[in-house]
Amino acid sequence: MLVEAMFLSLLLACSAKDLPAAAGLPNESGESFTVGKITVDKRARTVRCPATVNMAEGVLEYLLVTDKGKTHESLLATSVSPYQLNIAMLLLGARPTPEIANLPPDQLTASTLKSAPELTGDNVDVFISWKDGGDSQQVRAEEWIDNLAAKAPMTAGPWTYTGSAIYQKRFLAQEEGSIVALVTDPAALVNNPRPGNRDDANWSAQKSKIPAFGTPVEIIFQLLSNPPTSQPAK
Repeated sequence: MLVEAMFLSLLLACSAKDLPAAAGLPNESGESFTVGKITVDKRARTVRCPATVNMAEGVLEYLLVTDKGKTHESLLATSVSPYQLNIAMLLLGARPTPEIANLPPDQLTASTLKSAPELTGDNVDVFISWKDGGDSQQVRAEEWIDNLAAKAPMTAGPWTYTGSAIYQKRFLAQEEGSIVALVTDPAALVNNPRPGNRDDANWSAQKSKIPAFGTPVEIIFQLLSNPPTSQPAK
């Protein structure tokens, strides 16, 4: 019931221009379909969307935001609509965080992060693929991020699909452009469950591993409600 209610609420919150693309276009096999620029593969349990490298160094609060989001603190940026990305994940079967009563202010600070609500949802793996001299490359998203407190790379493992929130008939991920957060952000679609997620100065880009600014990449979300047997194809 939660997924159905969230899906209905999203449709009500969507503007008219988002609705046609939100419906999706099934292909002949019925195993995959598109939602705008997003590709959903039901068999692989993946959602794929295009993005670009937005920061190759510096402190980060987000892995992925929209072009109109908090790009000054995000590793990647995309033109994809968070409305459509969330609908794609719901159609795949993702179960987001239940309704949150008290949302933090728009600006995340050390104080608001400490009091931010605990977020739950389905586990998702996040991969990044790109072309390097014509060769296909793919890594887990964590491989491009450093944990400054631990003085080590970000721990490999799943992220939490929290699904953002609707507040005063506004879908917050769409309003704020927040898609994948490294610090706890109820407005984001995906959150980081690791220790350090309440510290806005804990995460940074691994400069030596990240392609140049503006490099096109593809983000792959793999739903882990039923764990896959292998990584998605590049």
